[in-house]
Amino acid sequence: MRMFKAVGMAMLVAGLTLGLAVAASAASSSATVNASFQIPSWIALTVVGDGDVGFGEIAGAGGYVGNDDTELRVLSTTSWSLSSAILWGASTVPTGASQSIIESVLSLSMSADSGTWGLHSVVVDYEMNVEEGDLAELPVGDYNLVIQYTATTD
Repeated sequence: MRMFKAVGMAMLVAGLTLGLAVAASAASSSATVNASFQIPSWIALTVVGDGDVGFGEIAGAGGYVGNDDTELRVLSTTSWSLSSAILWGASTVPTGASQSIIESVLSLSMSADSGTWGLHSVVVDYEMNVEEGDLAELPVGDYNLVIQYTATTD
C-alpha cells in the first residue's frame, strides 16, 4: 500500500511539475492577427436647433438682418462642399412675387462652404438687401421661404 502511495505521490508531483511547466510556457506565448476594415466615403448634415430665421416687416429699401443665424453640423469621412437653394415648391409667397428678385435680395453668409474630413460647425447669417425697384416685384403678403442646404463629398 505504501508503494502505491509513493508511486501515486510521484505521479502527482510529476503531473504538477509538468502542468506548471506548460502553464509557465503558455504565459509567455503570443500570437498575432490582422484586423482590417474600410471606411467608405459618407457625409451627414444636420441643423442644430430649429434653424428658423425672421426678417420682420420689409417696409422699404434697405438692409434687413435676420433675427437669428443657423448652425449646420457637417460630419464627413472625406472632403466636402456645402450649397444652398430655395425650395420654391415648399415655399409660400404671394401670387406675382418674383422668385428671381427674392433670390437676388436674400444673402446667405456661411462661415465655411467646404472642408475636410471630420466634424465641422458651419454658421449661416442671413440678410435681405432690398432696393426700391425690388419692391415693385414683391407684392404685399406673407413670405415663407424654405432653404435647403446640401453637403456633398468631393
